[in-house]
Amino acid sequence: MTIEKTFIDYISPSLPLFSRQLNAFRFRCPYCQSTGCDDKGKQITPSGASGFFYQKNNAWNFECKRLNRCGKSHSFEKFLEIFYPLLHFEYVRLRDQLGTTGFQTNCPSLETLLKKQGMLGFDPLVFGSPRDKQHPQHIPQAPATRPASASAPAAPKVTRLPPMRSPQQQAGHQSRLNHLVKQREQRRRLRDGW
Repeated sequence: MTIEKTFIDYISPSLPLFSRQLNAFRFRCPYCQSTGCDDKGKQITPSGASGFFYQKNNAWNFECKRLNRCGKSHSFEKFLEIFYPLLHFEYVRLRDQLGTTGFQTNCPSLETLLKKQGMLGFDPLVFGSPRDKQHPQHIPQAPATRPASASAPAAPKVTRLPPMRSPQQQAGHQSRLNHLVKQREQRRRLRDGW
């Protein structure tokens, strides 16, 4: 049994009108059928449930089959992130242990997820009284170290811009932001003298 099937079995009691199909799982769509009634005000039957979990190319996905009304679709990982955030962390952690997360997978790595949620990569807390910050002469400092060779210039730091995907995606505000980042980098290079 795959991790996805385990999680589907775990969340199935909370999905209304959940049933197993031949190669999929069917339930009431949480987007367009959350009220439990159809457009005419009638109760939704199990055969009228339009949310599906299905497997395609070894990956599990969610899709609503009401294309003219809802038509939402995304990966199983994204479904857990939206509707079951606590289970989502556990799902990513298990996939990370198996090494099936990260670049070119349908699941972020645990480190990426923690950074996205703001739980990783923060500055450590600095303890001390405000008086210590006003009078830095009271704080003992480590002796200054000199570089091995004073005549050798330091290597310039290379800053890579994020990859551009398509001209259509750049047509919005992204192109203006890229231009501002490029100008800032040019000013920094001129200021640093390289």
